[in-house]
Amino acid sequence: MNFQKVKSPNFSKLLFLIILIGIVGTYTYFKVKLQIDIGPVSDTFDLLSNAALFAGKGIGYTDLNRPPVLSLLTSIFFVFTGLSIWPIFVVDGLLYFFGVIGLYLFLKERFNPLMSFIGALLFATFPLIITFTAVGYNDVSGVAVVIWAIYLTYLAVNKDSKYFLLSFPMAMLAFLTRFNNALIIFPIFLYILINRDKIKSSKNIIFGMLLSSLILIPLFLFFNAKFGNPLYPFLSFFQSSGGAGYTAATEHFAYNPDLLYFIKNMPVYIGAQSAVIIVFTAMGFAVHLFRMWNKSRSGEKSWSINIKNFKTNYKVPLLLLFIALFLISFGKIHYMFSEGIFFFIAYIVFLISKDYKMGLDMDLLFFSWFMAFFIFQSVYVAKDHRYVITMYAPLAYFLVRGLSWAVSELEVNFKGKNITKYFMAIVLTLMMLLSVFTQYPAIEEGNQQNKLFNQESIQTSNWIKNNVPDYKSKVIYADFPSYFAWYLQMDVKQMPFYKNKEKLYAGGTRDLNLTPEDYVLFKTELERDNPDYYISLVWARMNFTSNYEEAQKIGSVIIFKKIN
Repeated sequence: MNFQKVKSPNFSKLLFLIILIGIVGTYTYFKVKLQIDIGPVSDTFDLLSNAALFAGKGIGYTDLNRPPVLSLLTSIFFVFTGLSIWPIFVVDGLLYFFGVIGLYLFLKERFNPLMSFIGALLFATFPLIITFTAVGYNDVSGVAVVIWAIYLTYLAVNKDSKYFLLSFPMAMLAFLTRFNNALIIFPIFLYILINRDKIKSSKNIIFGMLLSSLILIPLFLFFNAKFGNPLYPFLSFFQSSGGAGYTAATEHFAYNPDLLYFIKNMPVYIGAQSAVIIVFTAMGFAVHLFRMWNKSRSGEKSWSINIKNFKTNYKVPLLLLFIALFLISFGKIHYMFSEGIFFFIAYIVFLISKDYKMGLDMDLLFFSWFMAFFIFQSVYVAKDHRYVITMYAPLAYFLVRGLSWAVSELEVNFKGKNITKYFMAIVLTLMMLLSVFTQYPAIEEGNQQNKLFNQESIQTSNWIKNNVPDYKSKVIYADFPSYFAWYLQMDVKQMPFYKNKEKLYAGGTRDLNLTPEDYVLFKTELERDNPDYYISLVWARMNFTSNYEEAQKIGSVIIFKKIN
């Protein structure tokens, strides 16, 4: 065996990549298997129904306001296997897997293989990543595509500009996987701007943009044929994400105008292993300050700034002005203005760092990536814990950045090796694996209610099939229509209800403590729509007028039938 070859950086890179593939691949397999057992949830059924339509096997129910990529990929399975629920879990799981691998390769551009492995595994095992992998949502899969879009942009700038022919189409696919991923335009163009001198052939940027626009043409044609407006789903998203001026139903479970919501919850989002990294980095910083203090006491120059060489004259005041403007206006104006202000802040920081040859371009890429989504999610009044998933990849980068620096500051050498680095790597890897093993059964236990409702939905749908021979010709409303639409293979309408006179939908309210006026408004709504059948979960305890009678009760589900 060639010992030198074994010790080569390429071997280490490949070794840690193989270990990462083994760990993440194993988790992906078991998570997909678990989700198949639990079954889908409401949003997943919408994407499944869209996939059926894209495969030419539409069931009559769709929600085409949702981003199409996850459904399009799932539809490929439907073409060859028929309609079933498992393909969307597989697609979501595979995208998660490739996203983690992409992040490892991306981090490898900055860190050694071991630190890159820690960073990728950190991302893969963040608490909410573990929870939402392979559930058929577009949160994790959307981030996975974003990782590759920004990684390919990095390669286009630093390796070969032909990568732009891939990076821009990948960015478009990221947008079409989750619409708010359009925000990656800020870190991408910032990185191109600050590294414009490195780009050998800028025409590839134009060609990349043109290729990405070609992806939209078939979608525009499809939406135009379906809605008479090629921009219909996109306009719906941008209208609903209107930033500070957007008003959501205050009784909706996700309504939360707190601009610091994600900062306050960050300790929960990052997990124990990240907390260890932060503490360790703080220790490294304390040791670094102590060394500087010792040097200054001994008369040795540790650092100094020569005011004569202070090249930033107008830049620092300009930076402070933009920071003040950002802080004053944050949450008070449309989020796009805050995004633009931060773009200028990042660019001025780059100019200052360039004066002192600090080399912050990659740090600014990841920081602008984080801030692009932090600004949007903080200003947007509808907040859910899973929205932090959009910020996880840059968080992993900065945690590893701190860890990598701290292990050098707290270095303990043994036979020429920094054992601090290996010790921390072992501890963190074990902690991350332990977090998966402990959270996995908790996910299974916490989703028993969802599993039960899926079973009840199937039983309810089967009862209708067996007892209503012409059920597909009937008008059916439901609190959770996507479940029954999928299992009945027909269009089922959404039944709204009211909470403190605000119109809401099942699953979207904070609680069900309803007022008498809310009940009256609901009855009025039901009588106006006048469906043949109403499948109720939320309103199981409600006494209807003589227009409806209870036809069947299955678990928590009641089927109400209109009396002719």
